[in-house]
Amino acid sequence: MSNDLVESDASVRFLFSPIARWLEEEGITEIAINRPGEVWIEKSSEWTCFDVPELTYEHLMSMGTAVAAFTGNNISATTPVLSAVLPKGERVQFVIPPACSPNTVSVTIRKPSPFSRSLDDYAKDGYFDHIRPIQSGLLPHENHLLELKETNVHKFLIEAVMLEKNIVIAGGTGSGKTTFMNALMEIVPHELRLITIEDVHELFLPNHPNKVHLLYPSEVLPTDPVTSAKLLKSCLRMKPDRIMLAELRGGETFDFINVNASGHGGSITSCHANSAELCFERLAMMAMENPRGQALPYDVIKRLLYQVIDIVIHVTNDVHSSDNLGRHITEIWYDPNKKG
Repeated sequence: MSNDLVESDASVRFLFSPIARWLEEEGITEIAINRPGEVWIEKSSEWTCFDVPELTYEHLMSMGTAVAAFTGNNISATTPVLSAVLPKGERVQFVIPPACSPNTVSVTIRKPSPFSRSLDDYAKDGYFDHIRPIQSGLLPHENHLLELKETNVHKFLIEAVMLEKNIVIAGGTGSGKTTFMNALMEIVPHELRLITIEDVHELFLPNHPNKVHLLYPSEVLPTDPVTSAKLLKSCLRMKPDRIMLAELRGGETFDFINVNASGHGGSITSCHANSAELCFERLAMMAMENPRGQALPYDVIKRLLYQVIDIVIHVTNDVHSSDNLGRHITEIWYDPNKKG
């Protein structure tokens, strides 16, 4: 091992010493730092927060620089996202400004399992004892949601969010999409870990302490170092319970499909569309702006959208008609039969 690598290893170990006890503790699967002075650890599928005053903004930035040097990478304002592996095999994801909120640093560490398991071990733990037969037709909760959609929209929306349905809010400029999106996000259980992706910080989550706000420039090219599509991919290494993408505007729609198809349910996003059904047409066209999306037929992309999007809510701001209804929902699309 070269002297430079030895020095880099020592620097990483020194700078990570404030969280060393959690790196060593058995049973911890994830360590997350969302902002200076605090550490979240996940153990037995529950998150707990600890105050660590030593983790100042400057210290966290030094941690990122040291990991970049150790792995032969770079992290800076122009390349603010770093994926790497620590000396003992832990996977780490760094995000620094301007790709996250000013004066914050996001660090997510996934610890490798120290144990190997055989099929016999899985069998003893009952791993194979609860397999459901694959069945056609609607599930009980889907029938329940269909009934609520017709009888109690308020309760329908609450249960849809709690059931981790993927929701798109469609409408025109000034229709209140973002404000309504904030209201839906407030329903998400407050103990969950949320990650938002937006160009202008408008998704605030005041009652969700375990959160990271990722940011990308409003005017951006696909080749730029920070785009909504690249931040979506970064999310997959940041252990989100829910991903909230402020708006779908272009080729990142294809990445949105992939992320949600990979098992990350409960996403809420928005797009410009004149109706709930036209929302699918718009999203399909935007997905085809992605080079990988262009390789698929339009009908295939449309079918994928029906698979991953559970609910479309169309909103408007009626100030020109004689009724002058103001901001309100005009349509709710929910058709679980489309997933068949």
